[in-house]
Amino acid sequence: MTQDNHADFPRAGFRRRFGALMYDFMVAMAVYAVAHFIGFITIAVLSYLNPTFCPDQQDIQACLIKSDVYSGYLIAVVCIFFVWFWTHGGQTLGMRAWRLKVQRMDGSSITLLQALLRLSTGFFGLGNLWLLSKKSEGMSLPDRMSASEIVVLSLEANKIKNWDQL
Repeated sequence: MTQDNHADFPRAGFRRRFGALMYDFMVAMAVYAVAHFIGFITIAVLSYLNPTFCPDQQDIQACLIKSDVYSGYLIAVVCIFFVWFWTHGGQTLGMRAWRLKVQRMDGSSITLLQALLRLSTGFFGLGNLWLLSKKSEGMSLPDRMSASEIVVLSLEANKIKNWDQL
């Protein structure tokens, strides 16, 4: 198979994308939990070393809940998870399980800007509802806004980890 041939995979439909989304939701929650654990331990140590860092040392969790910076950190970690996988191979764990790949229209990897556009226009998966429209042409709102597409890979293509091998 040549590199040009992987541009010819069919676009993914709503059901397959929804399945991958549910899988990725669970993975994203695990990433969120690990980031929270790391953040909590870091803040606990900083509070111990500098008692003025978190005014209420007895309740570090309450200190974190009130922090917009900490909330932004947790959201950023989950966003980085998706952007990293989309720009480095085109597949999250859920997409790999459902044999999906995000790519540019020519079959190449999406750029950082395209990944950020996908993330910001996806509305937590609701952007895929556009696929239920007869006018969708197999493209969701994030697909259209980022000039990319999600395709269904063959079993053989899904086994390839390095897309340069195609």
